[in-house]
Amino acid sequence: MSSAHKERIEQIKTEIHAVLGNNVSDVFLRRVDAIIEEGALGKLTAAKVCEKVQKTVSLFIDEEKAREISSRCATIVMRESVLGNK
Repeated sequence: MSSAHKERIEQIKTEIHAVLGNNVSDVFLRRVDAIIEEGALGKLTAAKVCEKVQKTVSLFIDEEKAREISSRCATIVMRESVLGNK
């Protein structure tokens, strides 16, 4: 896995944490971080990380926050797609 992929996963993590802020429990945040970690380990693409987190947030927290996560992560995911996971 390239350092560029890890960098995009870190950008995604930053955006997700910015959206969720301090409004979620530590247990929920650990679950979200576990999904992000799967991306950092190369088990998931940036797109899959965003999708899984978005679905989890939509189901347990708020659909509007899920849409905001999707919106914020879209450019990061597109960049990964264009660069072909290099």
